[in-house]
Amino acid sequence: MSLITLTPAARAALRDEEVIFFDWHVTGLCCADAGEFSIRPLRRSRLPRRARRLGTDPVYAHPVAWVHLVELPVTIDCRPVWRWRRFTTDLPPDAGLRCCLGRPVYARYMGGNR
Repeated sequence: MSLITLTPAARAALRDEEVIFFDWHVTGLCCADAGEFSIRPLRRSRLPRRARRLGTDPVYAHPVAWVHLVELPVTIDCRPVWRWRRFTTDLPPDAGLRCCLGRPVYARYMGGNR
């Protein structure tokens, strides 16, 4: 079960037929399967075919991102910047790399050191 939650501001910022999509970007570290997450609103009709749902909220993820995010507690917020919507998470900036290297993203939840 997913631990992804949306703040009231993030819910209000989503338009009709929009969902939050976690994309996966390969960083190309040698032969490792390393990458990083990005987050953006996307119309449901534009979701990639392989996108997988995260929990009960309107949140989807790229299959590689889904594997790393499915058991992480993540809060999604929206901060308006002038006329644009900027969706953010409470993930550390290097969360994708940490996941690929087997390092805990949240030590307090995973029971290890940061």
